[in-house]
Amino acid sequence: MADNKRSQHDVLVISSYEKFSASVERVLSDGRYRDIVVRKSASLARRELLERSFDIAIINVPLSDEPGVDLAVDIATRFTTGVIITASSEISEDVAEKVTDYGIIVIAKPATVKAVSRSVRLMCAIQDRLKKQEKKVLTLEEKMDEIRVVNRAKWKLIEEKGMSEDDAHKHIGKMAMDQCITRREAAESILGA
Repeated sequence: MADNKRSQHDVLVISSYEKFSASVERVLSDGRYRDIVVRKSASLARRELLERSFDIAIINVPLSDEPGVDLAVDIATRFTTGVIITASSEISEDVAEKVTDYGIIVIAKPATVKAVSRSVRLMCAIQDRLKKQEKKVLTLEEKMDEIRVVNRAKWKLIEEKGMSEDDAHKHIGKMAMDQCITRREAAESILGA
């Protein structure tokens, strides 16, 4: 079941053809996208990506300054941006063969509005799932770090105060509760003392 609370995404459209860029902007004008930025060349797109992050990049190949496949692979490997390439039906299979292993979606042109919209929505859903996983990993890393700090404080209490491990654990918990601080802050206070 779809989440009613959708996150908004920033999209970078890279195309040397204004007609393509305008049609993509129309397709993406349904309110799901926070910012749609259009760049006409690979070099301008690379500069834009160094200045800010995007959730999705849509590349209409070929570009005026390069074929565009190298740009797509570069974006997919250097950034967390999801990449979609639109390529003429004559070359789309060759392009897909080169980029699919990088998680890049290839759409053959002429593409329907539904195909582009569905591909962008799919990439957004994937990006949202990745962001959730990144948050979980950060939370777990923070928790592991807290456990390490608390354990170091417990060992300090055991060695310097002659407490048992259980008593040291209770001491840190009581100190945190009495001072209205976190267990980590209590442990850091013990380690700094």
